[in-house]
Amino acid sequence: MMMTLLEFRAKLRGLYQKYELYINPVLKFIVSFIVFQLINSAIGYDERLTKLPVVLLLAFISAFTPSAVFLMVAATISFGHVFYISKILSFIIVIIMLIMYLLFLRFTPKLGYAIVAIPILFLFRVPYVVPILLGLFSSPIAILPASCGVIIYYLFQIIKVATTLQTDVSIEDTLQLYTYVANNLITNKQMLLTIGVFALVILVTYFVKRMKYDYAREMAVASGALTCILGFLISNLSLDISNQIGPMILGTLLSAILAAVIQFFHIVLDYSGAEFVQFEDEDYYYYVKAVPKINITTPEINVKRINPQKTSGIRENLTGNRYKEVLNDEDDENEEEYEEYENYTIKNRDKDN
Repeated sequence: MMMTLLEFRAKLRGLYQKYELYINPVLKFIVSFIVFQLINSAIGYDERLTKLPVVLLLAFISAFTPSAVFLMVAATISFGHVFYISKILSFIIVIIMLIMYLLFLRFTPKLGYAIVAIPILFLFRVPYVVPILLGLFSSPIAILPASCGVIIYYLFQIIKVATTLQTDVSIEDTLQLYTYVANNLITNKQMLLTIGVFALVILVTYFVKRMKYDYAREMAVASGALTCILGFLISNLSLDISNQIGPMILGTLLSAILAAVIQFFHIVLDYSGAEFVQFEDEDYYYYVKAVPKINITTPEINVKRINPQKTSGIRENLTGNRYKEVLNDEDDENEEEYEEYENYTIKNRDKDN
């Protein structure tokens, strides 16, 4: 079973490496299209931005541009929808996003996808996979984009309610609206606890991954999932929202499975072949544990092609040889008959004499 999975992994990785130039844009197009459609379904106030040709065009642009352009397009779509329903709320969103960029996002430009992934995966009840993966493949600095993703998710939840409160554009209504958004964002205990649990999951996963034990990466996924369940269990009970415990546990287990699958396709180590190496330089003496990777080469099937011209030639040769053999057999029979005839003629002559 394990060998079958390793062979499938090797074939899939080989296929990706061979057609990487074509696969990456296709995957980016699909992800961009799904993200833009989800944004439109969540806050689709402006019907012009929800039209299929517009979404396809924006997804096509995002497929052949860096991830920063994808984030900018997603933010622009969100801003456009909010601006259509409320100019004041759109201005608040711009200020909050600008603050997050200046304080956090510019330090982690390569982790921009995490900011979009968390709000999107919240809709599917599996946002817990993001902090586990960030702990596996990044460093504790990934807490910053994870926190921003959580803030954006809860910000748009507040915006949905705030759009129903606006009645006028007077100064009093503007201040009231701004105060409502700011207070609900700052005093949102569920958002703050979610940020804290995600940060803890990233730290636990990261430090367990760096341990010197065998199967440390697999243990890191399990530790991150367990930390996530315990953290949200405590936070949900403290906020008296016990109805979310069941979906949270199920979502965490699914997230752990997804993280384990991604980890499997990323790297597989053969701990039975681990070696301990010692060497030194002018300043240090090193003790190194070297663990080989498992790389399965897919068996190559060599198909031997038979030239039809050669085959027909062989058949002709065989037919010709067989024909010669038949002729030789007939000649031999004729010679025997001729010899018998000569013997008979000689005997008759002798009798006559």
